[in-house]
Amino acid sequence: MRYFLLILLSLPQLLKAQHPIERLLVAEANAGHFSGAALVIHDGKVVARINRGYANRQFSVPVSDSTRFPVASLTKTFTAVLALQLQQQGRLKLTDKVTAYLPELPPDCRDITLLALLTHYSGLRSEPVSAYAMPVSTAEFVRKYVAVDEKPGSAGFHYNNVDYILLTRVLEVVTGKSYARLLQEAIIQPLKLKNTGVVQEAHVIRNLAYGYHNYSFGVGTPNDTLYNDTRYLSNYAGAGAIYSTVDDLRMLVEALRTNRLLRPQVTAQFLIKPQQPAFIEYTRGYPTVGFYLNNKSLKQTMLERRGSIDGFNSLLLTTPDFTTTVIILTNTDTGDLEKTGDAVWNKIH
Repeated sequence: MRYFLLILLSLPQLLKAQHPIERLLVAEANAGHFSGAALVIHDGKVVARINRGYANRQFSVPVSDSTRFPVASLTKTFTAVLALQLQQQGRLKLTDKVTAYLPELPPDCRDITLLALLTHYSGLRSEPVSAYAMPVSTAEFVRKYVAVDEKPGSAGFHYNNVDYILLTRVLEVVTGKSYARLLQEAIIQPLKLKNTGVVQEAHVIRNLAYGYHNYSFGVGTPNDTLYNDTRYLSNYAGAGAIYSTVDDLRMLVEALRTNRLLRPQVTAQFLIKPQQPAFIEYTRGYPTVGFYLNNKSLKQTMLERRGSIDGFNSLLLTTPDFTTTVIILTNTDTGDLEKTGDAVWNKIH
């Protein structure tokens, strides 16, 4: 009884010791709006780290530092870096036409450039949900789902996965390697990322989180029903098939800061510089190659990258010098990550 009283008396001090960001995310978890992992870096130091919820609800496996989350469209940042690396090597140019590498594409695709794919100005039509019902290769996906909605050159911004899956196929043709192997050799091995890879349903991936969705995005309760994710994530390829951890993503950001993957001039010219003139409200920023530069939503200019495929939702916010970073990975869609990310960002300073 004496020890129980001591624990009760110490609770206020324990709560006080928590960083405000951790208290915020605990409150979100208690409200049923956060199941996942979060990591916040400021000036190179970890200021907040938290894991909450279950990586597997069927067996009550808790989220931990080693939980690997499919990161959905955060994959596109990896793919953009791969494209920039190949440009550095002189193996392609972002101004090249896609048909220079894939001449079999329909004639109305002949004017689409690699940069248009990277910034979603290609005019290509979005794929149907059925594109992820059965496994298909990148080449098969391109044959089945690449079609033009708007004339390239006159098309406005249209966010879709087809752009990056088509880009993935280009990278495979240029290098003669699968996307998974290219990623392994160009990013994972050099950075020694031990918990990052490409989802392949035929393989058992250790510590991979299961996904659960109900499309409530911050308006539900902890008692709402969640459904198992069933899409073939591998079909997303360079648009959304990567899994990772908050710590591996931190290492990626640090590698961008220290120019381990890209030359400083390439980072300055493409990765952090807007490539299109319009601020896109949907993505909260000007499209760069790999991010969206947001100088309107918060007090500080930042680069944003988000992802959402059923229950798997991800967020990466970082300053253009890559010194302050917020990374949130979840395996449910019960939270509003835009709102939560902004709240976390505002509590850093």
